[in-house]
Amino acid sequence: MSNTVRERGADSSVEVRAAEVSSEAGGKVAENSGFLSVAAGLVGVVSYACSLLMANMLGTADYTQFAAAAMLLGVVGIVASALVPLPLSHFVAVHPAGSDGRRDGMAFSAFVSCLAGIAAAAVTAALTMAFATPALAAAAALGALAIFLVAAPSGWLQGELRFKWYALTTMGEVILRLAFSLLVVLVAWGAVGAILGFALGALALVVVPWSFYRDLQWRPHVLRQRWRWAETGDIASVLCVVSVLVGVDVVMVAFLDEGPAAAGFQALATIAKGPVYVAAGTALVAFPLLRRPGVNVRAVLGAAFASFSQLAVVAFAIIATAPHALAGVIIPEKYHGSLELLPWLAAAGLGYAVLTVLTTILLALRAYRRCQLGLACACLLVVAGLWTGWQVNAVSGLAIGSAVGAVAAATVLAFISWPVLSAVGPAKGAGRSMAGAGILLLAMAVASQLQPIVWLAFATIAGLAVLAHQRGLLPRTLGWGTFRRRFEAPSRGAGRRSKVQEPPSNLLVAALVRVVSSSAAAFVAVSAAAFGVRAFGLERGFELWVDELLYVRLGESLTTGQVPTLPDGPFFLHPPGFFLLEAGTIKLFGISGDIVEVVLQLRWLNAALGAITVGLGFLLVRKLASTTAAWLTALVLAFEPFILRNNSHAFLETSAMAFVLAGFLVLLGTRQVLMRTLPPKRRLPVILRLVAAGLLLGYAVVCKDFFVICTVGPVAVAVIWKRTLPWRQAAVVLLASAVPYATYLAVAASQAHLPDWIEAKTSGLLRASGLEKSTGFTAEGSPNIVTRLIEQSSHFGTSYLLLALCPLAGALLCFSHRADRRLIGLAGLALGAAGAYSAAFGTFEEQYGYGVMIAGVLCSVLVVVELRERFARGRTFLLVASLCFVVLTVILGARTALAVDNGFVQAKDWVKTTLPADARISVTNSTGEFAFADDPRFGVWPSAPLMQEAGANYILTQSHPTSQGYGYANPDMLTWLKEHAIPVFSAEGPTNGSTTVWFVPPAELSVGAANGTGSPSKTYETER
Repeated sequence: MSNTVRERGADSSVEVRAAEVSSEAGGKVAENSGFLSVAAGLVGVVSYACSLLMANMLGTADYTQFAAAAMLLGVVGIVASALVPLPLSHFVAVHPAGSDGRRDGMAFSAFVSCLAGIAAAAVTAALTMAFATPALAAAAALGALAIFLVAAPSGWLQGELRFKWYALTTMGEVILRLAFSLLVVLVAWGAVGAILGFALGALALVVVPWSFYRDLQWRPHVLRQRWRWAETGDIASVLCVVSVLVGVDVVMVAFLDEGPAAAGFQALATIAKGPVYVAAGTALVAFPLLRRPGVNVRAVLGAAFASFSQLAVVAFAIIATAPHALAGVIIPEKYHGSLELLPWLAAAGLGYAVLTVLTTILLALRAYRRCQLGLACACLLVVAGLWTGWQVNAVSGLAIGSAVGAVAAATVLAFISWPVLSAVGPAKGAGRSMAGAGILLLAMAVASQLQPIVWLAFATIAGLAVLAHQRGLLPRTLGWGTFRRRFEAPSRGAGRRSKVQEPPSNLLVAALVRVVSSSAAAFVAVSAAAFGVRAFGLERGFELWVDELLYVRLGESLTTGQVPTLPDGPFFLHPPGFFLLEAGTIKLFGISGDIVEVVLQLRWLNAALGAITVGLGFLLVRKLASTTAAWLTALVLAFEPFILRNNSHAFLETSAMAFVLAGFLVLLGTRQVLMRTLPPKRRLPVILRLVAAGLLLGYAVVCKDFFVICTVGPVAVAVIWKRTLPWRQAAVVLLASAVPYATYLAVAASQAHLPDWIEAKTSGLLRASGLEKSTGFTAEGSPNIVTRLIEQSSHFGTSYLLLALCPLAGALLCFSHRADRRLIGLAGLALGAAGAYSAAFGTFEEQYGYGVMIAGVLCSVLVVVELRERFARGRTFLLVASLCFVVLTVILGARTALAVDNGFVQAKDWVKTTLPADARISVTNSTGEFAFADDPRFGVWPSAPLMQEAGANYILTQSHPTSQGYGYANPDMLTWLKEHAIPVFSAEGPTNGSTTVWFVPPAELSVGAANGTGSPSKTYETER
């Protein structure tokens, strides 16, 4: 009897362990398939961003060729994923590391990658030649070869179930591709350069743990094992057919039609493939799990279908019902006529997604013949649908035919697969899930027709609900099966160890709290709020400056493939980081018009960068201090009037500081430990973070090289100052930070512009050091800086206090007990000291204080926190003083945002509607010269004799700059105009004072010319 009891107890233990393994497998599928689906969605979004960028930057014919070649490479990627990673994931899952079985499988996969890559390159080149140039065909061939060569690491990651690493490498691939594509298009390589981005991006996929390379050995005998070829052939043949079916519509439309309708079809089809990304995530997780020995197939399939149905249905509903008003925001205007195709293309995407999941599941269960039969029927149905649709109504009919064919093919394959799926039982509850999906689709369709905001709310709630469920926060599924934990151990086996299920309402509240309290949500909320503050008065509250007019011209020059160029030649005084961002924005959004119109539109770029800077500052202070301090920091950065004004102009400093803060945030997120103490597996992530930090800091220098003092300088000094930063980490950061500027210099040298760069930098250094004083407050004839500060104190009082506090707060932080705060202190001290020197001896202009201001805010907040931590007595005073400062900052910032300060824009509007066509009008400063450069009626004749000589009877003046000695006109000229001319237009503003158009009667002008009234300043027509 005791033996019987022991046997029953043993059986019960085995049952419990099996149930726990099943539950773990099901949970792994639910968690990782959702994660990979989101990652695949992000990859799709970035890929779409690349396609959208190309759609705006390339002509229609070039974009059609690019899209077709990109789709071919996408097909190659799917084929490579079928031929190499899935079979390899099986061997990695079954055989332990270092075993002969694993090494044989990896060697076979490497050989197949090389052979298939060569074949894929040849086929891709041949297909591309049918619709493109030989150069584009060669680029596509290189991309196809690279995609195959890096396929084996992906399979190894899948077999090891390292899905997060896999997702990061795939996202790194598309980000690299997007960056490279943008670069080569800006230098006028066109579609060929954009396709080369596929080859470069593939390099990200080789970043895998070193254990992969340890097991990769030369074993040519595996090529003689026929069973490996049979297994690989079965998997590859099936998924190759699926990949062709998924992309055949986009490739076919490129062959049949080269007009705008075809390009619109291709652009929308990229979005509509959203459910396919979901299917890819499910397939990647399910295949290696189903091939693992002793797996509970019922648990894995149940979780896989539940996860897929939830994500795919929501993705389909969002895409199919998207209101045109919202879809038009992300779709280029020239393709808006194709938006009617989106529901049909979404249905096709859902059909292709079902095909992908079912074929992968059948392959994992080794139901090869049933899978091949279903795919044969699918090929007939999809091709028939496409052909019929094209014959009936060209491109529109092709979209409808694609939807009908894909859905019919998915239905047939599901019917053929039914015996296999019903045997393991995951399809129970599918009817209820389909009903729920129908209700969701109907509700979103009705909301889309009634009000886009309501639809957006539905979409947001549905997306959050699915994501919450994928993280295990909701108990019921939205897909197959009744409960998420339906396949867990029976209750009698769990006994007292089973956990009490929390009510759904509590879980939902917990999910919402977790989302709201996350760093990403806080960053988005802070950045969005800061952007709203900047958007309020962006076009009417901030006067034009000559600097932003020049910078916009430089950005426009890059869009034509030149180096940054002004009318008088190449420009190397500042590096091209911000100009590249401008050029990309111009191309992406199709910005055009006269110089003032382009400036006003490009200000939105800096408003966005400034808002991101606020969000990054929030994250930095929250990491270094507390959440309360972070919110106060965000409030100051969002409303600080000087920061607000800089963010509302197209200045260099905004972009530079955004990258500075991003670099320090990444750097301070890296554990400050000795590299040699870390195990090999943990060194790579640390090195990658350091490299990323260095690249971000380096790009800040490429935006404006002045910021080398707060990027490279603090990192170098941190090695010796209280051992703030380990020297190995500092070395990695410094080497990476040199890459962007070195690339810039290499490009300049390759175009024989290095002497021009040296000459410009020599002049810039002389000005910065104060040896040459041609601009700024220290230049001859400029107003006194103290007088200027007093005049502006009612508008920027808090700003000037921050300027003074920056070096002091930075110096205090350098003595903090925390290394991360010391690093920020070093940066603040460097910026504050440089600002003080520039104001006293060098060339200090108002916008130069922006970086000092940002550092002053961060350092001041951290010093207050540091003092409150060290000294208990002064805490109340520090708190009250800080709150008063924040309140005053908000008041001054709101006043700045609400002010009307756009005299030049108002004058330009008056000129368009009122100024006679035969009139001649003079400007009196460089801003006016560039703002009206496209109007032949304008010129630079800032004195009465010059006006009479040019036949001009009108003159445009700005009272504040002229009276302070800025510009071309002598202050005496302004006094004479007030006495002898007639103001026909006037606009008031805090920056320029009175912007006035004067009409000078001929008689008065003759007298003034005879008397030599208004001799031009020494800077007459030299402020270029």
